[in-house]
Amino acid sequence: MIIDEVHKGSCGLHSGWRTVTERIKRLGYYWPRMYADTSERIRVCQECQLHAPVSRAPQHPMIPIDLNIKQHFTSVAYPQANGQCEVTNRDIVHAINARLGMKHSGWVDELPKVLWAHRTTHKNSTGETPFSLVYGSEAVIPAEITVPTERILSYSEGENDERLLANLNYAEERREMAAIREAANKQRIAKYYDKRVRARTYKVGDLVWRDNQASRAQNTGKLGPNWE
Repeated sequence: MIIDEVHKGSCGLHSGWRTVTERIKRLGYYWPRMYADTSERIRVCQECQLHAPVSRAPQHPMIPIDLNIKQHFTSVAYPQANGQCEVTNRDIVHAINARLGMKHSGWVDELPKVLWAHRTTHKNSTGETPFSLVYGSEAVIPAEITVPTERILSYSEGENDERLLANLNYAEERREMAAIREAANKQRIAKYYDKRVRARTYKVGDLVWRDNQASRAQNTGKLGPNWE
């Protein structure tokens, strides 16, 4: 029940088993086979299988063939203005699709649930959930009511408001630490990306190849040229 709630319940995004397992641990749950149980449970999720992304990974090892042909080419990189926004939108669309299953309507009803799940899911870039950075405390999800965690068992109505206010006092510090972690994460990503960069410079009068997929000046069939 806990796995299903975190994976596809009112606070679920149909995330992968690693994300679900880490979130379950952060809620305070643990059992000896939790990694295996979570993996096995999510592997048979029909909605996840139905909307799984198409793999672009090579299906076979590369066999080098020396054709002794010299090719001239160039390419232009278009940096994304807001890559994080695109990733978030992709995750939200994927979660809505998974919730709808084979249905093609009703996404408006699923959107609030997906947004709630997104806001209460731990983000690797900041080490926090968006909800906790705003309110200073983690949200309680339905699974914690059915199978009580430590904070539910130790709940005291008289002390609850006082504890929430105390958490708010540390909210600014948590936000600063999250910003530092996010900056460090961006530096790691940039370092990894820069390793693959092949810098090119041009001056007026240089001759270059143009992408044939963009202009389609030549036949773009299987044997068609990539550049013109």
